[in-house]
Amino acid sequence: MKNHIIIASHGGLAKGMADTAGLFGVQNVTAIEQTVQETGFESQVQRVLEQYKDENVVVFTDILGGSVNQIFFKYLRQQPFHLVTGMNLAVILECIFAVEPITDEFLRNAISLSREQLCYMNDILNTAQEDDD
Repeated sequence: MKNHIIIASHGGLAKGMADTAGLFGVQNVTAIEQTVQETGFESQVQRVLEQYKDENVVVFTDILGGSVNQIFFKYLRQQPFHLVTGMNLAVILECIFAVEPITDEFLRNAISLSREQLCYMNDILNTAQEDDD
């Protein structure tokens, strides 16, 4: 079964993430965005989930508790797909380049690894300077 990645956000974040992923030549990504002017976001969600219903879908949303995530969350009972919120580029790329079908275990591991990449670089600089002394 083929993996398909859906990136969804408020504003232009999803498109930006998808554009960045495109620099790596990927084609299994769909971006959808909820904007102030957008009144049909939920129908977009329904359409995109229907379009990829025969694939292994992983949806990334921007904010836990945000309207984008809430809309996808309510569809989890109706259709099987993976939903990850608090997205970042590291975990998205990990999923984009997965060769095998993405599983729950794969996602838990990718999320754990991506957390390790979130760091305050000033502390790393200070630690490196202390080691040099």
